[in-house]
This record gives sequence, C-alpha cells and structure tokens, in this order.
Amino acid sequence: MYDISSQKQLKEKLSYELWLLGYLSNTEEIFGGETDTPTVTLTNNQTNLHNKIGITDVFGTRTARKIINSMTPLTLTACYKILDMIFEWVLEENYLAERIKNKKHPSQWGFSEKIEQIPSLKLVYPPEIEAQTYLKDYLFALYKNLLEIRHEIVHRNNFSISDDGKLSVTTVKGTFILELTTNELNALAKTLVTIAKILSGEFSYGRLQEKSLKYHLDLIQKVHQLDKFNQLKPFVISVKLTVPSENGIFPADLKFLREQLARMHPNADVLFDLEIVGLVDDEPISLWKVPLDSVPNIDILVLPSDDFDKFKEPR
Repeated sequence: MYDISSQKQLKEKLSYELWLLGYLSNTEEIFGGETDTPTVTLTNNQTNLHNKIGITDVFGTRTARKIINSMTPLTLTACYKILDMIFEWVLEENYLAERIKNKKHPSQWGFSEKIEQIPSLKLVYPPEIEAQTYLKDYLFALYKNLLEIRHEIVHRNNFSISDDGKLSVTTVKGTFILELTTNELNALAKTLVTIAKILSGEFSYGRLQEKSLKYHLDLIQKVHQLDKFNQLKPFVISVKLTVPSENGIFPADLKFLREQLARMHPNADVLFDLEIVGLVDDEPISLWKVPLDSVPNIDILVLPSDDFDKFKEPR
C-alpha cells in the first residue's frame, strides 16, 4: 500500500488543483508583498550581526486585485477537491488491500457516503499520517465541515465576495454559514497543498512542514473546529556562523545563536539552516553546511564531529 506507483496516482489526481492553488497562492503573495529568505551572519558569542534581507515588493492594480478576489470561490472548491481526492485515494488503497468489503468501488461513493463511512472503517492511512495522527483528525474535520459550504457555492451560487476578497457563504434561506478572509483561504490552500505534496512524495514531513501546517491550521480553526496548536508563524533564516578555533576544535554556540535570532524575531518561530565557518588565526579553514532539519537542539556543537562529517564541504 502507498508505494511509489500509488503516490504517482495521487499526484495525477490532483495535478490541476495543485497547479491552480499554487498559482493563486503565489499570486496572492506577490500582490501582498513577499519577503525572500534572509541571511544572518554572526561570529561566535559576538552580538554584532549582519542581516541581509531581500524584499520583493510588488503591488498590483485595482483590476488585478479584483480578478484575484473574484476567484476566491474557486480556491475553496479546489481545496475541497483535494480533500475529496485524498480520502478517495485512502479508500481505494484499502479497497485494493481488501480491507473494505463494500462491493462498490470508492470512486463511486458520493461525498456524504464517504464522510458517513470513514469513521467506522478500520482504514490504514499513509505512513506520513500514521506517524502524525493529528493530520487524520484535522483533514477529516475539514472534509466534513466544508461539504455544505462546497455545495452552496457549486450548486446554489449562494455566496458573496466583498471588495477586500472576503468570501461569505449562505444557505438558500439566507442563513449565514461561513465567512473566510483571503488570509484564511490562503491558509486553507497552503495546508492542503502541503499535505498533498507530502502524501504524493514530492517532499518530506520535516520541522518546517510541521510548524507551517500547525500555524495555518490555527488560522482556520473556525473551519475545522478542533483545538488550536498556538503555533507561532514559522520564519526561515539562513545563518552563517563563524567560529574561531579553541585548542583545535570549533565550538559552535547554538544557544547564543538562537537567543540572537529570538531577539531579532520575537513573534516568530525561527527555523534556520546553518553554515559554520571554522577560523584559525582569522583564516577560514573548514566549512560545514547543515540543513534545517539536521541542526541539533543542543547548546554547543563541537566540530569536527563524525556525525557531521557528511555536512563538511571539501577544501
């Protein structure tokens, strides 16, 4: 179950929706002003730092903004299609493994039938979801709670869009159901695109993905109606740390580094990849490039280290 072939099938099922939501999300960021990944340069235990930030600051015309806002219903229905295809994929995998006894193939089940059956079935989920069980609960809550919203938009055209892009959905009788801002819709889209790409094998579940998912799920708590994670917005930085030699070793002070980053960004959960430059007599002689998920949660990283040889750059 859930082998490379299966992942490829899921990716094919979602190719249009992933492209669409990726395009809309990137466009929203461009029109809102987007900051590139900054680079911070520090020297071990020295508080002076160099902070280089690249900023792309592009604002669209009123017409362009109006076009983007008019596509908010499409964003929500594309999100729901991703939810539906993920659960259909899970049902199909279990059906092929003969864990579902229903004679009807899951692709023939309607939305309501899937939502009714899933809680009572002993389904095996993809390894990524089995390892992070909260994903199953939050995905299903979104799938269940957004069904009526999806129907009102697709079948009854019962929605309105404000000048700032806020989507309001009502019933035939005019009863208010849900209101989503562009930021909330963007959070929903980013949540589902991230999960879909993890499940289809496009990238792995790591620190950034976990924190990003929990942050965006917090933003749409009124949709899934489950507990909040109280996750600060993750902020990714590339750090260059120069470390003078001390008796033949390079003690990289990661506690000091984290304190400096927290001081710079007090309202964010800062994640960083790390470039460590070892100095002898002020001359660089060694270089380690440590990716974000491999930066250890310790106070002092002593180099050289067998565990970090794989990150050492050849001279």
